[in-house]
Amino acid sequence: MLQEALQKLQKEVADSPKDEYVRMLGAELINYVRANPDKAPLFVAQGKSIQGSLAAMRKAVEKKKQGNMAVVTPDEGKSIVLEYYGIQTAKAEPEPVAVGFSVDIDDLL
Repeated sequence: MLQEALQKLQKEVADSPKDEYVRMLGAELINYVRANPDKAPLFVAQGKSIQGSLAAMRKAVEKKKQGNMAVVTPDEGKSIVLEYYGIQTAKAEPEPVAVGFSVDIDDLL
């Protein structure tokens, strides 16, 4: 099943040589499948494609759109694409921001 998934992704990339988004996302998905061979069957599922995952990302990003712009982090984008393929990802907790706090004893007197 791993080889089938890799071949399908590679074919999709080869079929869209001028589409930079398909090439970049295809490379990421190929690396993901190699690192997670147990997920390979999800990538050969009927109706799933790199173009479809890009459409899912576009739809999700539209919800965050402000004016003519929308931004997602690389991790958010990866989560959207993996969820399209049926892979649940853990939601990343934002890192706490250290707030500088300084008190001089003279200020308290």
